[in-house]
Order: sequence, then C-alpha cells, then structure tokens
Amino acid sequence: MMSLVGMLLMCTAGSALATADSLKPNRPADDYILWSANVAPPFHIIDGELAHQGVCDVLVDSFKRAMPNTQHQVEYLPQARIGMLWENEQNLCYPCMIHRPANDQQLIIYSEPTHDYPSHGIITRPALADTLTKKYGDPVDLELMLADRSYRFVQPIGRMYGQLQSLLEQYVLDTSLHLDLTSDNANTAMLSMILRERIDFTIDYPMIKAYYEQTEGGNLAFLPIAQLAGERIKGAVACTRNDWGSEVIQRINSAIPQVQQDPAFQQTLKQWLEPIQP
Repeated sequence: MMSLVGMLLMCTAGSALATADSLKPNRPADDYILWSANVAPPFHIIDGELAHQGVCDVLVDSFKRAMPNTQHQVEYLPQARIGMLWENEQNLCYPCMIHRPANDQQLIIYSEPTHDYPSHGIITRPALADTLTKKYGDPVDLELMLADRSYRFVQPIGRMYGQLQSLLEQYVLDTSLHLDLTSDNANTAMLSMILRERIDFTIDYPMIKAYYEQTEGGNLAFLPIAQLAGERIKGAVACTRNDWGSEVIQRINSAIPQVQQDPAFQQTLKQWLEPIQP
C-alpha cells in the first residue's frame, strides 16, 4: 500500500476525519464520482489567496464542467487513508496520480494521461547548489551525491520517487541523514527547514519551489538530476479497480479531450508549469 501511496503526486485537513458513511454518495452508484484530495500545494490549495487554484483543484473543476450529468463530491483525506480505502475497494478517484502501465497496480485503474509535469529535481539552498554542481555535475549525478553520505534529505512521509527510489533506499533512507515529515503542510515545512540549514535538500517538482517562493518568500535553487534528464512525468486520474471504477474511468477518458481544452485548466498549467525557471 505504501508503494501505491507514494505515487500520489502529492496531509490531512479537517474533513480527513470523515467516516466511511460520510463518503457514501447521494445518488446511485453509476452517477457520481467521489474525488479524494489532500493538502499538498500547489496540487491542492485549501487556503490563502490561491485557494482552490491548485493544478488538481482546477483539474477536478474542469471534469465537473465536462461531466455535468455526474454528481461530483470532493473529500480531503490523508494519502495513507486513500490507499486504505482503495485496499478496501471503496469507490473513489484521485485526480493527480503518476500514470503507470495498465497492469502496474492491482488496486487502481488509470485514465488516459491528462497532462504532464517537468521531472523531479533537487531543491536546496543556492549556496549549497553551487557546491553540488561543482562536485557532481550539472545536471547532478544523484548516485554520486548520495554515495558521499554528506547531505541530509527530507521528504513528506510516504512519498516515493519512481526510478530514483532505489538510490534513496540504498544510500539515505533509514539512516541519520533521512527525515520524514508528517505535518499538514509538509512541503512548506521542509523547504523552510532547508533555508534554515536544518536539512540540506529534498527531491520534488519545480512548481513546489515556485509555490513556496511565491507564498513564503525566500530563495531556493532547483537542480536537474542526471538520472532523469529529459524526462517528463505524465499525470492521470486513478480510480478503484472494480466495476464502478472501470465504468467511471471510461467516462473520464471520454471527457479528457474537453478537459484538456478547458481554458481554466490551460491557464492553471501555464501558471504553475510553463513559466518555471530552475
């Protein structure tokens, strides 16, 4: 289940305490989508001037417009809770998963890709970024950097990193150089810790850095990783792998072309993805 949770592109809000009964739809099972979300800006943003303007917030809103005859309900849930609900075959969808091959998971079924992201990179302090590129190249050879065992790594608990995961497990995880964060705003907290030199780096999308700088101030550096050179990450909707989920994914796939042309969704992608400069 933790492997599944780790593929969530991105944390608990008040409604995360919802019981199973509160997740039941108000309409027949073939006429609703229960969207799960978690507090992970700028994927989902729940407060401040940018509230509900996250990539995944606007993606869900675009599906609502493209599927007007379907009832849409959004619940904010912790990532681990989402995984457990899928494990128990509860009917729900998550709007922003990393797209995987169709046979990659037993618990979920994927839609066609909805959009893509720049790949992960190292987020750190500017002064340390200069040191890392001088020692390990530009883009940074992550394995060489981790093998030195000189730098402290922070991540939101449960987060996983695709093909980079094996390197982190080999050199950093479960050592004194590794820190998991469990707070509601783990992304913000970990970047603040990096600037305060309490920790050295994390690995994440460039828009995480952009959001932090826009809302919290501070100056961070983003370093491309050699092992991911030229890659982009495809996003997709994931729903429970059962009869309900299969039917919902068919309807979602039919709506994706309209969603991709939705002006609000296009503007959100432009806001968070296109102008990002490392």
